[in-house]
Amino acid sequence: MNTTEQQFSQLVRDNRSTIYAVCYMFSNDADEVADLFQEVLVKLWNGYETFHGKSDVKTWIYRVTLGSYNIVVFLT
Repeated sequence: MNTTEQQFSQLVRDNRSTIYAVCYMFSNDADEVADLFQEVLVKLWNGYETFHGKSDVKTWIYRVTLGSYNIVVFLT
């Protein structure tokens, strides 16, 4: 695993409960939350190298989750 992957894995470990909590803000359905969680992880990974820490990581997670939720709702 390279350094970027290690840092991202640590970010997910450190913020796993926050990611789930934000997902549960948008849905109480466990299957929807699991799908949203996976979508959020993909989007966080895809945007990880462009996140420069100009905002708090929890703010970034919230915004990514909100955007992911809007996409999931739009597609269903």
